[in-house]
Amino acid sequence: MESLLKIPLILSSPLALHVSGTPPNTPTSNDVVHYNPIEWVLTQDIKYGLPLAKALSWAVALIELAAIASRVIDPTSLPSGMQSVAAVLQTIQDVPITSSQLLAGTALMVAGGLLRWWCFRTLGRFFTFHLSVRKEHTLVKTGPYAVVRHPSYLGAVAQSIGMFVLHGSWSSFFRRSGVLNIPVVKVIMMAVLAQRITAIVGLMFRIDNEDKMMKSIAKDEWVDWAKVVKYRLIPGIY
Repeated sequence: MESLLKIPLILSSPLALHVSGTPPNTPTSNDVVHYNPIEWVLTQDIKYGLPLAKALSWAVALIELAAIASRVIDPTSLPSGMQSVAAVLQTIQDVPITSSQLLAGTALMVAGGLLRWWCFRTLGRFFTFHLSVRKEHTLVKTGPYAVVRHPSYLGAVAQSIGMFVLHGSWSSFFRRSGVLNIPVVKVIMMAVLAQRITAIVGLMFRIDNEDKMMKSIAKDEWVDWAKVVKYRLIPGIY
């Protein structure tokens, strides 16, 4: 029964990452897109890094769901070819729903995803994953942008930390299942880890460039807004 209660938790993390990691808008020929080494790195993340992270998150979730199903379904009712698969899945040690790593990792991924989705909704057509100026671009000061200047980046950081906690901690399903011991899986996991760290560092460097871009568009309005919304990511800290 406890395993069945975990199903919403298991699905919420990859779903949150999928939604928040899918660009709501893409640049058009009318947009002014800024290019520099940092943007090149982030563009590679959009093309390759985020799809890899989303695929990994969904794969782990589906394997865990299959392991749960193998415990509640009579293996003899399955086709002969699937019975051996079910037997292997049944040997995987389950992660209790009370696991602090499971709850903390899921909470961070979902909270980060919801924050980014809120940013998508607030900025509307002005939100792109590229540093760009769109036609009739204006400064948005409502919603999460009334609290910090770059809330979507805070959401990305929260999701990355949550992903590391959920899939990289010693008691995670990824480790308990033994999947991480497979060489190719370990390489993929390390690639995702390196990619997420690189992307977050890139976003931190982008902050100054984005502030300068918006200041050039809104000018005095941006200066007045920045006096009220002083912090970039975390209220009272940074």
